[in-house]
Amino acid sequence: MKIDLHGKVVLVTGSGRGIGREIALMSAEAGAAVVLAARSKPQLDEVHSAIQSSGGTAHVVPIDLREPHAAAELVKAAVERFAKVDVLVNNAGATTIANLVMQKEHDLRDVYELNVFALVQLTQAALRPMIRARWGRIINISSVSAKFGSAYNSAYASSKAAVLGFTRSVAREIAPLGITSNAICPWHVKTEFVDEAMGRRARMFGKTAESYLAEIVAASPMKRLIDAREVAGLAVYLMSDFAAGITGQSLNVCGGTLME
Repeated sequence: MKIDLHGKVVLVTGSGRGIGREIALMSAEAGAAVVLAARSKPQLDEVHSAIQSSGGTAHVVPIDLREPHAAAELVKAAVERFAKVDVLVNNAGATTIANLVMQKEHDLRDVYELNVFALVQLTQAALRPMIRARWGRIINISSVSAKFGSAYNSAYASSKAAVLGFTRSVAREIAPLGITSNAICPWHVKTEFVDEAMGRRARMFGKTAESYLAEIVAASPMKRLIDAREVAGLAVYLMSDFAAGITGQSLNVCGGTLME
């Protein structure tokens, strides 16, 4: 099975590193033109160079999606450069580690601003060109923690649960239009994002990041972290015509941590 995304325009948020970076690279490998969006321009420029050096096409849009009108500006930039948006990957995310009783309200709001509100606004903006084309893919990166919770990480887990409800609701609304909406739920992917979060959790319990992460790995059925390209591979499949009949789903990439 060869996935061919030639002629498609894929917009990936949080594409400067981690899962977003790998989704951008694999989308370009499959032939798509990729719009790279994140706050860090140096990271985006590195991904852009990697895509171009492999013969691909990409466009960099440094942006903070928490800012007012950022979602509309990002989609406008994509359409001005490539005339359309076929696929939206809502990957940008934030987390905060805290005992719920001690949780700062501004940290909670910051997580929800990016993980929920920016995602909703960007989906609203990207759906307009998709509806005109009567073809599109919305792919939201959620988390397995959305399904079974995560102690000391309630802001993140609950925001990702909101993403699942939104994903399903959008799927029902746009199904007749040739557009799908799905979520991918990873668990402890080998990325800087996870390293940073695990480091903060480890400090809460007086442990080193290495020892804490080793405990996480030991509790996993596969005894390893997920590779970012494993998540990216599923995302690229969902972009393809092979996945045209898949919508409203939340698909786990978790090494068997949650089996359902």
